Amino acid sequence: MDKLIRFLDIDPTAQLHAAAIWLLIEHRLDHTIETFYADMRHSDAALALSEQTVQRLKITQREHWRALFESRLDLQYFNSASLVGIRHSQIGLDPKWYIAGYARIKNDFARVILNAELPLATKASFLVTLDKYVALDMALAVSSYTSLLLD
Repeated sequence: MDKLIRFLDIDPTAQLHAAAIWLLIEHRLDHTIETFYADMRHSDAALALSEQTVQRLKITQREHWRALFESRLDLQYFNSASLVGIRHSQIGLDPKWYIAGYARIKNDFARVILNAELPLATKASFLVTLDKYVALDMALAVSSYTSLLLD
């Protein structure tokens, strides 16, 4: 994971930007997650998830985003991000649906940044950081998908 963090140039400045992004998106995250699961149930990726499971997933997803944007990029985060791909593989979710769902959530985060009362240069920097963090998180999950497929 350290090599990936260096490759994506997640440096102290990016970490500060990620913390600021969290402050912007945190208030909207519950709505984002709620909309995501509501829309997912009407898509080709619809899974037979109980309401109890969806409620648990919403809580888990919120904590995962918090850990990511607070730059808690430790073994616990790595395991959490990897477990996403493992669980999706176990339930038979095609990675294309994971990536598409992730893009929807990322787009919501980007809209929050773009609509914030911030200078244009700050918005641009935040969007670059958002891409770095999303790439890291997605790379870890997709890697666990492919590891399972190759085993």
